[in-house]
Amino acid sequence: MAPTRRTVLRASALGVAGSIAGYAGASENRQETETTTEGTGETTTARQSDETVVLGGQVEYWYGLAPSEIQGRENPTLTMRPGTVYEVVWVNLDGVEHELRVFDGNDEEVVSTSSSSAVGASRSVVFEATDRLARYDCEYHPESMRGQVTQGGTTTGGTATETTTGDGGGGGPY
Repeated sequence: MAPTRRTVLRASALGVAGSIAGYAGASENRQETETTTEGTGETTTARQSDETVVLGGQVEYWYGLAPSEIQGRENPTLTMRPGTVYEVVWVNLDGVEHELRVFDGNDEEVVSTSSSSAVGASRSVVFEATDRLARYDCEYHPESMRGQVTQGGTTTGGTATETTTGDGGGGGPY
């Protein structure tokens, strides 16, 4: 029996997850850097992320890669503790344009990454969770690639930094 597209995508996701396993495990080393210019002086503040979440992006859904609480789940619910700094990383699994956006309960965008259409490219954003966070989606596929954000627990959401790898794509507002 020939492998299905879903089987191939999951195998790709697991391969990508394996190659970035250290990414999620080293979350204490992630830093958010804010630069503020006031008058002639410049102030830079670095802040480390406390938690890392890794998702795989494909048109049908966001695929949970890490931490273990969301691994293998489609459009997983991200549980985030207000006041905790999270890094959310996504990896392009299908070569279609994707962009992760996080919204509050009033449907206002709180933070987003830049987009990418290159297979294997990753984007990440670092932000502090608040009790206002409600959901996340993909700019280009908001009906199929969407999940909820809840408060509490041990998994994963607003001030931002972005990291891009892969296709040399642009950086958004971070």
